[in-house]
Amino acid sequence: MNELFTKLWSREWVRRTVLVLLTLMALVSLVQGIRNAVEFSQDFQWDAAKAFTMRINPYDESMHPGGIPDAYGFGDYYLQMEANQFPSLLMLLIPYTFLPPLAARYAWIVSNLLFTAGIVFLLRKTFLRTADKDIYAVFMLLMIAGTPYRNQLGVGQHTLFAFFFFLLAVWSDTQKDRRAAFAGTVLCLFVCYFKYTLTVPLCLYFVYRKRYAQIAVSVFMHVILTAVSAWWLGDSFINMLIKPLKVSSALAAEGGLDFGALLGGSPFAYVLAFAVMVFLLILSVMLGRMKQMQDKNDSDNAAYERMMNDPAGNELISVLILWSLIITYHRTYDFFVMVTVLAFYLAKERSLFLKTGYGVVTVAVFFGLRLFSESIPSKIVVGILYYAFTLTVTGIVVSGLLKDMK
Repeated sequence: MNELFTKLWSREWVRRTVLVLLTLMALVSLVQGIRNAVEFSQDFQWDAAKAFTMRINPYDESMHPGGIPDAYGFGDYYLQMEANQFPSLLMLLIPYTFLPPLAARYAWIVSNLLFTAGIVFLLRKTFLRTADKDIYAVFMLLMIAGTPYRNQLGVGQHTLFAFFFFLLAVWSDTQKDRRAAFAGTVLCLFVCYFKYTLTVPLCLYFVYRKRYAQIAVSVFMHVILTAVSAWWLGDSFINMLIKPLKVSSALAAEGGLDFGALLGGSPFAYVLAFAVMVFLLILSVMLGRMKQMQDKNDSDNAAYERMMNDPAGNELISVLILWSLIITYHRTYDFFVMVTVLAFYLAKERSLFLKTGYGVVTVAVFFGLRLFSESIPSKIVVGILYYAFTLTVTGIVVSGLLKDMK
């Protein structure tokens, strides 16, 4: 079967036909996503950021609505404030608050389209740099054609924003000018926490890379801004942490395939998420140690080449991507980042079974759930496939690590 696929894919007319069909699908999806975004973009949180600039506590308004949006003239576009971002992150949206709500919505749509282009560019520069150009094009077109991306764009979510800056941080860290690399990585990490439910697990990649100082500085910047926000809103520092979590916790059981949705919002979901994060941290540290041992006797150029062609890093980011989408609340619109798991197949040659498994899971998430309107039975079936695939990939990476340690 592997040989048959290779023979078929080697024929130019097959590749061109697939790319043309996917291009048409991606264009239709993109147009519909933009149309939805013009009409909705309800997750943008312009209203929360606007309230913040006016020294109105957006978290109190979210938990106990008092008609603030209507009173200040932007209730026509944002019917219910839902400030679930920490204030230091909400501040990143302040530039959009200089625009009226509808104009800000259009600006956010354009921004998300630019972030999309940036993601396509940066994946090619980082984790997927060794992919065959046609295979790469297929996955990028699949990403845009899929329901998760279309819904991400349509509801004005923040994952495109955060994932772009995470990839920019990864790319910045590869620059040979180490001072510029440090500054760029810190700044991009600082911004990428905007969708912390996704990017905090992904930032364990920087633990693997032993970029402890960059992580510490980027987090400390948020500590400082949180203190500034507490002063600005006349609230306590602790409340600036607790109140956003209270707003977001109301959605704990409403995700797609995550632990919270699986366990009906049970507190045990948080315990399980913590346990998985500890495991991922240990895995990242151990893989980092193995990499350090391999780099120990390399010249500077050899170490740089290893960094740019890093099988262990590709395997780790694939594991982190898969788990990040299920350990905390995520609706299925965040799953477009699954295309990054192609990195797992670039690290080493994989069996047909593993390749088929990735294809089935990706198609099921990108198209199957929508086909069945994300009904409970469809979520159960896709969830089983997704969890089985995630455990399989994780098991392969762990077993490879244990083998290398012997």
